[in-house]
Amino acid sequence: MGAEMADLVQGGLIGLLRGIEKFDSSKGFKISTYVYWWIRQGVSRALVENSRTLRLPSHLHERLSLIRNAKIRLEEKGITPSIDRIAECLNMSQKKVRNATEAISKVFSLDREAFPSLNGLPGETLHSYIADVRLENNPWHGVDEWALKDEVNKLINTTLGERERDIIRLYYGLDNECLTWEDISKRIGLSRERVRQVGLVALEKLKNAARKGRMEAMLVKY
Repeated sequence: MGAEMADLVQGGLIGLLRGIEKFDSSKGFKISTYVYWWIRQGVSRALVENSRTLRLPSHLHERLSLIRNAKIRLEEKGITPSIDRIAECLNMSQKKVRNATEAISKVFSLDREAFPSLNGLPGETLHSYIADVRLENNPWHGVDEWALKDEVNKLINTTLGERERDIIRLYYGLDNECLTWEDISKRIGLSRERVRQVGLVALEKLKNAARKGRMEAMLVKY
């Protein structure tokens, strides 16, 4: 069923150890009789976990085992094993049989070609039709960010004086360095309150210029 023999042996050994741990000799059972069930459970669990790329619940594997046995019995009688006949044989609803059989559909690789090649050359794969939602892989993301920074820089340079530009850039971190009013005042030699006043006035100038240039939304976003 697609599982490696080593995985099944390992599952059986785990079941054996589990059975030994729980064995109680005072009840009069042989240890070989007792651990048989644990070994079988360990092998069954290993089969469930290693036989498929996509893991199915254990109860579904048990149902699939019943369905396979029913198919064999029906084929031996010369009866086509349809879903309704399997359901009747197992005294199970057709919906449960159908859901179980649909769960074992084949798994296709995303590297598989989406359509047959007409010229013998490799074509587009299934993976190429999956949308990439990661922002960093959007080629327009970097362009938009660069254009936005360029527009904001132009607005600052054409609207503000040198001191105002320095304060705005330092306070809002436009040059990768974000400082407080206190830190800016120490750097440029003005009082904290004066720096704050200049910064607020400069910000109002930028807002007015942005409204006139119809780029207020871009400025707020930046």
